[in-house]
Amino acid sequence: MTQINGVGASSSMNLDGIDLSSMSTFTAAALVQLEIAKTNKDQATRYINDMKAQNDQAKRLLAQADALKSINTNPAYSKYNLPGDLEAMKKTLADVEYVEATYEKMEAQIAAGTLKPDSNNLYKLDKTSNDKLHDFVNKAGHENFPNIVRTADGSFDDLHFKYELDDGLKEIKQYKEFLNTMIKAAENGTIPKEMLSKSKLDTQSIDSLITSLQHQAENCNSDNQTQMVKLQDKMGQYNAYVSGSSDMIKTGSQLQQSILRN
Repeated sequence: MTQINGVGASSSMNLDGIDLSSMSTFTAAALVQLEIAKTNKDQATRYINDMKAQNDQAKRLLAQADALKSINTNPAYSKYNLPGDLEAMKKTLADVEYVEATYEKMEAQIAAGTLKPDSNNLYKLDKTSNDKLHDFVNKAGHENFPNIVRTADGSFDDLHFKYELDDGLKEIKQYKEFLNTMIKAAENGTIPKEMLSKSKLDTQSIDSLITSLQHQAENCNSDNQTQMVKLQDKMGQYNAYVSGSSDMIKTGSQLQQSILRN
């Protein structure tokens, strides 16, 4: 048995189906070093892919944390009573959108002069819109709709002054924004669905979720630092073996030229 740059060679040594024994020692050694270089490059590529996946995960985790921060920093969100679960929230959203469309239609008709107030300067809601409005305002909490609920005892009717339509529409849009945000957060896993079953938004639990997500993102970044060290090592070895292969070919060529000259 012979040694080719530290690699054992015999009369039947093969490399990817190539019989190295039929080659010069230098050519065989060059091929062996290229094969080792390729192995290091493949490992380096895996490290790069792992690092990219970790980086993407860290971005997703921080995006979730930011979404939760926007929920917790909106003072209106913590005041609403929650509908009960995700499906109830979706049904409530459909009712809110229906009433919103009614308000917007009435506003447009008032602006066009086709909808007139009664003798008391009040505008009347249709029964379906009024029933839906009463339902979600009662569930969400009257204190969140001061322009819709105007009486001291917390009851309200189907009549509105123009300014109450204007400001009531703003309250409806704010509640719609809340529902859309919470539904999206529950569906994409940012916030646990069971959290919607509470009577109010649990801001302390959300703060804990934010902290957890931030720690997970930090762990991803820490893992990437470890992977970077491994990557640099593999790339260093790759370059060394490629250089060694080139040196072997060059040495063999020089030796061959020397033999031919003599």
